[in-house]
Amino acid sequence: AEWRDESFKDDRDPRLDGTIQFTDYDGDTYPFVSDVVNSSPTPDNSGSRDVLSLFTEFILPLHDTFDLQLALRYEDFSDVGDTTVPKVAFGWRPTEWFMLRGSWSEAFRAPNLITVNEDIVARNNTRTDWACTYAAEFGGDPDQDIIDCVNNIQRRASGSEDLKPEKSDNYSIGTVLTPTDNLTFTLDFWRIEKQDTIGLFGEENHTMLDLLLRLDAGTGNCDAFQGNPAVSRDPADDDQSAIYLAAGICPGGDIDFVADRYANLDTRIVEGFDIGAFYDLDTNFGLWTFTYQGSFYTRYDQEAGALAQALLDAQAEGRLPANYPVAGLGDLLRRDGNQEEKMNARVRWRGDAWGASLAWFYLGDFYQDSLTLADGSQWEIPAYDYFNASIDYRFDFGSVESLWRFGINNVTDERAPLADRYFGYFSDAHSDYGRSFYLDARFDF
Repeated sequence: AEWRDESFKDDRDPRLDGTIQFTDYDGDTYPFVSDVVNSSPTPDNSGSRDVLSLFTEFILPLHDTFDLQLALRYEDFSDVGDTTVPKVAFGWRPTEWFMLRGSWSEAFRAPNLITVNEDIVARNNTRTDWACTYAAEFGGDPDQDIIDCVNNIQRRASGSEDLKPEKSDNYSIGTVLTPTDNLTFTLDFWRIEKQDTIGLFGEENHTMLDLLLRLDAGTGNCDAFQGNPAVSRDPADDDQSAIYLAAGICPGGDIDFVADRYANLDTRIVEGFDIGAFYDLDTNFGLWTFTYQGSFYTRYDQEAGALAQALLDAQAEGRLPANYPVAGLGDLLRRDGNQEEKMNARVRWRGDAWGASLAWFYLGDFYQDSLTLADGSQWEIPAYDYFNASIDYRFDFGSVESLWRFGINNVTDERAPLADRYFGYFSDAHSDYGRSFYLDARFDF
């Protein structure tokens, strides 16, 4: 049993949190612009919660070759409610060289204090206004020579006290093979289904919802039409009014901001398998250790929640153009950093006081969904791999044991593959530090 008090306080610089305010030529001031050039305003923030946690676990040796594990966890959060999750796991070893293992469990992740308590945080992003795009396409301005539908849109994100914990069902089944004392192979298949994934609906998805409401309303009573309340627009000018009306929808001006609150949204399903190989070799020249581990994803799907499903249903019914994307849904495998393969291998050597290691890391290829080439093909970001190496020496200062290690990360100075991002690479999947050196000294008194 455990009781916890959790709290945080985020105290921003006075020029960012509105203590010192700036007003631009359009009259915008805090919390929509800050007093620091090219930096979005961010208010001070704080929050707290109490948590009561109960956990119990049983290990049941039902047979000499069969063990069963049962576990149960309960947590009660003062701000987002309570949750109970179980776990069942087993291990069966009929022979010394073979073991079958598996598990089923439910899990949860409580919304963090920031997503619950965050005040308005404004960020400016270049986004497509799909209501404007529809008006231009069907209202006589297909090349957008008169109105501009890809522009800077401000997102005003905020937390929500209505959030509930994410929950998931986790399954795994696998084998462990040990044909010799120094050689082990593992193979595990797994599946994770997570419900109520916490996130933001997204600016472009909100403009799609705004378009759907305009299509459903027609032009019969545009004076009373409201649109998506999360999308705040300036009054339409004469050009915008003419083009919107020609397309059969009520006019809308440029988007001033999109108010996006954190919410429990979609269901995510991920499946795959893991492979491992481990080998130890003791020779006259020292002890050698070889390891290989690989994760291979066979499925990475995001199923729509209520709001996104309304857009997909409208597309299926022909009310929304089928070629307008509902972002973040469907098959996400190999899209925007979700690689199919992730692997690493390592060889270590230890001989008396000396030691050395060489490690290899590999990330599979994927494509960048937001970037389409002139011929309509997607921008593929190739596979990326690199090596780390180190050498170490152990010796004593009197009674003090010490280890000195010199290492090189990214030995061949590989650069991250090119992507359409601010720094030229996809930072969610890759780093671009290049070759680096380090010296590590450890002492045991």
